[in-house]
Amino acid sequence: MGFQDDWIMRQIEMMAKFVGNVIFGKKEGEVQYEIIGDINDTSTLTPTDVLHLELMKRIKEGDFCTAEDMLYENMEYSDKYIELATDFYQRLNSLTDEQLAQGNFSRDEIYEGYLEMMSLLGVPVDVFGQADRYEYE
Repeated sequence: MGFQDDWIMRQIEMMAKFVGNVIFGKKEGEVQYEIIGDINDTSTLTPTDVLHLELMKRIKEGDFCTAEDMLYENMEYSDKYIELATDFYQRLNSLTDEQLAQGNFSRDEIYEGYLEMMSLLGVPVDVFGQADRYEYE
């Protein structure tokens, strides 16, 4: 992993911790999606729960592009969706560069996707203008 990838990885981690602290009041900053319904009774699952399960399946299969497309296509403006999106991008960020490359995805795409998703959801994760600086490096 090069310096640039390491910098991006840390930025994603910091954005996720910011969301965890500010939006969800988590001291550790770690955001994990919590299923509301009963996983054994699919009739109790919310649409966001169902999407989370599908995203996890896609990540396991290495189909990151389709998973991200699904995340955008099903976007809703709620705290639960912010939790879902943050969990999704944290999971991608925890993968190795080799795993990402096998799924035809990059750390840059994680960074840009997370910034864009949070912006669309009205969450100012780029509070120090790092995205603008990153584009010029």
